[in-house]
Formats: sequence, structure tokens, C-alpha cells
Amino acid sequence: MPFMAGGSCLHMLKAFHPEGFEEVVIATILREVLKALEYLHRHGHIRCDVKAGNILISDHGAIKLGDLGVSACLFDSGDRQRARNTFCGTPCWMAPEIMEQLYGYDFRADIWSFGITALELAHGHAPFSKYPPMKVAWL
Repeated sequence: MPFMAGGSCLHMLKAFHPEGFEEVVIATILREVLKALEYLHRHGHIRCDVKAGNILISDHGAIKLGDLGVSACLFDSGDRQRARNTFCGTPCWMAPEIMEQLYGYDFRADIWSFGITALELAHGHAPFSKYPPMKVAWL
């Protein structure tokens, strides 16, 4: 992988855009992330941890999806699996089916974290990651 001198989208958000990126910037970044996810899915891999901290930017504006350490393969001994059952990802971006561990998960888990990442890029933080959870008083 080439050196990505621009750093991560998370770094850019925190340093220069704490309230989130403009819509055209978000669309450009997410288009490139979708290309990367489509490539991974076509080759039988699930990313498991799409988030701004794993989206890297070069000094020329190229976008790469990095940190594939928690990605998972849906092939086992050459046979395609229907679902994975391992616990992977970062909680604020993690699809419910990964957390529940009841039925397993597949490529759709990446779509969940992709959506959370879109919100993160728009607001400067993932939902529920910046503020403490609300306390609910039960009657």
C-alpha cells in the first residue's frame, strides 16, 4: 500500500472539520469506500470495521481503505460460508447481528458500518461516540 500522507479521515475531521465535512467531500470519500467494499465483497471478504479512522487519504486526495486486520473471509477450504460468527469491529460502528452473535453475519454488516461512517463524516463523530449514553428512568 502506498504511503497516505494525508492521514485518516478521522484525523482530518478532528484537526480541520470537527463539525463534519461538506456534502460533496462526503460523497467523494464514500464513493471510493464503496469501490473498495465492492472489491472486497466480490473476492469473498467482509471488512467488519468501516470507519473514518480506517479511511486513508493521500497527499493528492486518493482514498484507500486501510487496517484490514479485522476483515473476515467467507471462504473456508474453498467453500463459501453463509455467515461468520466471530466478534469483530468497533462498537459504535458494529452491526447489531455482530453484537448479538445469534445468527452470524455476512456482507450486510459492512453496509451498516458504512452508514454509520456516513453519519460520522457528516457530524464529526459517530452516533453515541461523542456523548455519554442517555440515562433512562424506568417508571
